[in-house]
Amino acid sequence: MNNFKNEKLLVIAPHSDDEVLGCGGLISKIKKSGGKVYVLIFNLGFEKDDTKESQEKRKNEVKNAMDILNVDGYEIVHDQPDNNRDLDAKPLHSLIEVIESTSSISLEKIAPTMVAIPTIFSHHQDHVHVHHACIAALRPISTPVSNIVLSYEAPEHSRWSASGVFEPNFFVEIEDVIDQKILAFSKYNSQIRPGGRDEDSITNQARYRGQEVGKNLCEAFYVHRFIL
Repeated sequence: MNNFKNEKLLVIAPHSDDEVLGCGGLISKIKKSGGKVYVLIFNLGFEKDDTKESQEKRKNEVKNAMDILNVDGYEIVHDQPDNNRDLDAKPLHSLIEVIESTSSISLEKIAPTMVAIPTIFSHHQDHVHVHHACIAALRPISTPVSNIVLSYEAPEHSRWSASGVFEPNFFVEIEDVIDQKILAFSKYNSQIRPGGRDEDSITNQARYRGQEVGKNLCEAFYVHRFIL
């Protein structure tokens, strides 16, 4: 696993920026090794008084972040204000269909070797709903079967949930790519929150996870499936 050149990663994100916060380092490592990465984003997120203009701004933020990460493809499933709310209220089967087949970067179309999904350990109902859809879509009776399935954490969610606490068992060193992760997140200007969602918080989280395994900077994941 020190060489990702033959890997094809699909990251599934409930909202734009989740993919960078949870997997920006892994994405960068895979691209640096010559592998491929695709990102499926369900929602852009929304504000109380969202407009088409604010949604266009967020779509541009996604494009700029994806350009920094040099991904091979991405898709935003719900990108309009009137179709961008209450992700958890959408039927589970409709989310499963997007992941399995109807998206331009679905499991059927790109056959990823690795899939990174949001953790269930979240207080955010959208994250939990997408997690359940991912688990259903990635069941081993489906084809193609991805060899590696990982949950990634959302740092501000993973320690406050009704399900428990995120306890990782898979760590990726990101010291050589953390600058790229931070740069990618900086493109989400509307989502930056000083003291909570910024360069310092990303670095501190990576340092915290690294210390758990005797390294400097790491991203942490939970393994659902790992086939060699």
